[in-house]
Amino acid sequence: MSVRPEDGSRYPVYVRRIRRTWWLRTGPFRRFAAREVTSMFAAAFSVIMLLFLVALSRGPGAYRSFLRWLDTPWSIALSAIILGAVLYHTGTWFRLTTRILSIRLGHRTVSRAAIASGLVLVWIVASAVVAYFHIWF
Repeated sequence: MSVRPEDGSRYPVYVRRIRRTWWLRTGPFRRFAAREVTSMFAAAFSVIMLLFLVALSRGPGAYRSFLRWLDTPWSIALSAIILGAVLYHTGTWFRLTTRILSIRLGHRTVSRAAIASGLVLVWIVASAVVAYFHIWF
């Protein structure tokens, strides 16, 4: 499709049409789109946690009602879907981080495997700290 330029010049400019399904063409595009979609599931988890805090602030009745809602099969299924999406998002984010991040120690560069291992180790430690405070406090 050619369009006459806005500056009034004589020669048209070629504007290529891009289909809405451009991201389905190759694997990297599909993985990129999947990573972006899974970020919405992380946002949904944040909304559920905010609703939990609101129920907690409204008193024991609202808190028990929220816990009953969390026990419904639909809520459990939603939580499982969110967990899978967030784990996928985290995995792809770690993989992406190893390609972006370059750590130099003197004249040497830290390997991608070491960076990924460090990220997973920090994730495990942070999860253990949260679990500790959740269980004991």
